[in-house]
Amino acid sequence: MDTYDLTGSPRPRRAALAALLMAGLALAGVVPALAAEGKPRTAFGDTSKAVLFLKETLVTGARYPRLYYESPQALSFVSSQQLRESAPVVLGDVLSTLPGVESNKDSPWEQRPSIRGLTGQRVLVLVDGSPMNSVRGNGPHPSLLDPTQVERIEVVRGPSSVAYGSDAIGGVINIITREPRFSAADQVLSGSASLGGSVSGLPARNGSLEFSARARKLSGFFAASGRKTDDYRNAAGTIPHSSFSDWNALANLRYDLGDRLALKGGYQLYRASKVGIPGLDVSVPGYSQTFQFKNYDRDYAHLALDHQYAVSSWLASTHIKTYWQREHRNFFSDIGITIPMGPGVNGQLALAKDRGLDLNTYGLQVQMTSRRTAVYRFSAGVDASRDMTGGTNSELQRMTSPYGNSESTVLSSSVPTGRFDNYAGFVQGEFFLAPKWTLNSGGRLTHYRYRTDYTLMQPGFHFEPKRLDDDALSGSLGLVYNPVADLHLTANVANGYREPNAQDLFFSGPGSVGFVVGNPDLRPERSVSYDLGLRWGPRTLAISANVFYSTFKDLINALPVTPPPEAQGDNTYRYTNITTATMWGGEVEAEWRFHPQWTARTGMSGTVGDITNRAAILEIYRISADRVPLELVPPFRGQVSLRWTEPARRFWAEAGTRYSWRTNRLPPVTPGAEQLAEFKKEWIVGDVSAGVRLDSGQRVVLGVRNLTDLRYRQALGSVVEPGATPYVLLSSDF
Repeated sequence: MDTYDLTGSPRPRRAALAALLMAGLALAGVVPALAAEGKPRTAFGDTSKAVLFLKETLVTGARYPRLYYESPQALSFVSSQQLRESAPVVLGDVLSTLPGVESNKDSPWEQRPSIRGLTGQRVLVLVDGSPMNSVRGNGPHPSLLDPTQVERIEVVRGPSSVAYGSDAIGGVINIITREPRFSAADQVLSGSASLGGSVSGLPARNGSLEFSARARKLSGFFAASGRKTDDYRNAAGTIPHSSFSDWNALANLRYDLGDRLALKGGYQLYRASKVGIPGLDVSVPGYSQTFQFKNYDRDYAHLALDHQYAVSSWLASTHIKTYWQREHRNFFSDIGITIPMGPGVNGQLALAKDRGLDLNTYGLQVQMTSRRTAVYRFSAGVDASRDMTGGTNSELQRMTSPYGNSESTVLSSSVPTGRFDNYAGFVQGEFFLAPKWTLNSGGRLTHYRYRTDYTLMQPGFHFEPKRLDDDALSGSLGLVYNPVADLHLTANVANGYREPNAQDLFFSGPGSVGFVVGNPDLRPERSVSYDLGLRWGPRTLAISANVFYSTFKDLINALPVTPPPEAQGDNTYRYTNITTATMWGGEVEAEWRFHPQWTARTGMSGTVGDITNRAAILEIYRISADRVPLELVPPFRGQVSLRWTEPARRFWAEAGTRYSWRTNRLPPVTPGAEQLAEFKKEWIVGDVSAGVRLDSGQRVVLGVRNLTDLRYRQALGSVVEPGATPYVLLSSDF
């Protein structure tokens, strides 16, 4: 069966696989020859681990450490080794390689994650266990963290509202940053510097400097890095407005107050400028519009106290953390409109729109975890946070025509100034019913308290003060059965919810489909998900598989309504609870170390979603039906790779393939909206990479993404992917 690129010209799948196989054989032949030149004395950091991924310890699903196979939830993670060796430009590049995780991709930088077909504010992104999400409506941006400063990423697929509350209806992504690390007990300073870049498809340059230091009871990890990309290229040519540049810094500190008591603090800083978003650009006769973030700034500070108790105590640990996060961004669009003014006479209206947002978040987390006994282990705590919104829009209007020119500025706001509080208590735990049976359960109660102020909307109109109070209850119940050694069967049922955010409730202004107004009477979106899983890890084989079925009600969509006065006659849409839906699918991850030097890996996932209520189908699509496909549900997709590692683990080479099989389950055409029929196309693309580490601490990673130079598009992306992109990363320890 052939696969086709977006232009329709055939690209036989066998040709792509042949090229990939040849490149893999070439790498596997060259690298052993290099390895034979000298006997190494050191090894790669993570490649020497004797266990497979099933025996990894994760902290995200239950908010306390437990082994991968002990959880009834569907989990994945990205290790520090994978982050280092894949050299992603942004974190979205590596997140989209995980089963069940896609990217809504409008540019190399603008990548918002999707889990099991849910995206935007329905996916909760954490940084070191604290929410990155907020009252904004377009979803989280993992690109706000540099990959070189990340230790690992943990992903929970499916509702996690018991542990984390709202926005975890689809799942959780926890980005864990790096902490001080030393290779010897008496080492006081260590670090590394790196330079990297890529050419052709995605021209990029990056550099980083990092070090760990300690003095007596004080230790710290410090890092700074910067990235710059040019407009990327694919088979269609150079894509305008797709470049970006940024820089960032990180400091994580630890002070040991005692043998079991530690004070931890940290600060993260991010600054980006001129972030292009070509996937949103529009150019038709008489109208053009381009978008970018003129700037996107983020600051994050935290302070935590961790106490580990003596073995004789029934408490294992307590954790108290306060944090503050600030985001300031300017979402800019440049619009050109041709206005007929008479026979053969046109005027040009230029609109330069700056949409500013200032967001401050203050939070507190208090948690205690019991020691694991023969009967139970549990954790309980309270979470509290406040989001504070502000910001002003500025629209510069320039009119030029044969009859004269004019210029004016209009100030407005899209979201009112407000305070958005939530206070929650949770408890979750494990009960060891028998040697082979473990019961997992938990619950969470959250109170939401929203207050907005009298705020300018646009000249002549204001946001009136609003008050909103709501409570949400969530729960989960899971079972882990271990019938024989190395085999764990799991079952889990959990409900999730998403409390409407500031945009859903109070937004008023132009959107991508017209003028959009919020709805203060919205109800929370809710879901119930059922998961069955298998974890099997005999010897050097590890397999994790999950199937799920989820139901959703009160999903929010924007529906056409009569324009209010402030819309000035524009087509107007209002956020409404309308959609009932179902989803089902599955994910598989497997790793097989079939030879001491050879490892095969694979991962695949697929989801099917449907709107199941006739009223929603009629309102959204103007057709009468009982069931239609749900939008933005990703296709069947996956990857396969083969890795060779030199016996002393100084050299490695890997060849892999990524593929997407899009079915014909696209939603009906939305009246007035473009139908993205290109998403039906299937694609398969090959990648190769290799690495070496010298005894003196120098490392080289090189490879080629999209080796076969295929023209393809991610299922949830609005831009064609870059062509063949060779890349290199050079680093040196000190």
